Amino acid sequence: MGDPRRSRKAENEGRRGTKPPLSQQEEKQDNFDLPGEEVEPDVQDEKIVSLENERDEILDKFQRLAAEFDNYRKRQARDFNRLIDQGRKKLVEELLTVLDNFDRAKVTCQGEHSDKEIVDGILQTSEQLHSVLKKEGLEEIPIEPGDPFDPNIHEAMVAESIGEGETDIVLEVFQKGYYFGQNLLRPARVKVGKVSPGDGVGAS
Repeated sequence: MGDPRRSRKAENEGRRGTKPPLSQQEEKQDNFDLPGEEVEPDVQDEKIVSLENERDEILDKFQRLAAEFDNYRKRQARDFNRLIDQGRKKLVEELLTVLDNFDRAKVTCQGEHSDKEIVDGILQTSEQLHSVLKKEGLEEIPIEPGDPFDPNIHEAMVAESIGEGETDIVLEVFQKGYYFGQNLLRPARVKVGKVSPGDGVGAS
């Protein structure tokens, strides 16, 4: 038979080498994870603060840009209105000389001047007015009776049937048309000739 004391000693040594109960391992693991859980909220707070600061900077830049653009828009409007006023003032100053000549013509009509002198003065004033307007960009639309009717620059006031010949031609110019620069300012008002249906003869 073996020694009972040796058996109890081996049993105690075996118990010293066994793993602790599961509850003790979980407790140690929980104690090990606690420091990490305490640091994580601080990192999140720093990120939130950083994002809020970035947001505030972007918002501040946007507000500054919006204010600068509004000031620029107002400044451009003021400059545009000032240029328009300067252009109008210049045109009126040039037209004053034409107005002066018309005033002289009125005085001349009341005097002892001949009809020819009065008519010549009025014609010279008309030429002066045309010269001023032409310098500002006004140009007459060239048109003569017999020219083809163009709806882009002509306005048909009357259509008259013609017996034969070309259709849609200008028969008479009632009112001159003008360009202002490259743009149509006013179409020419004209009478248009059209070939009548049937025998080619019709009334206006």
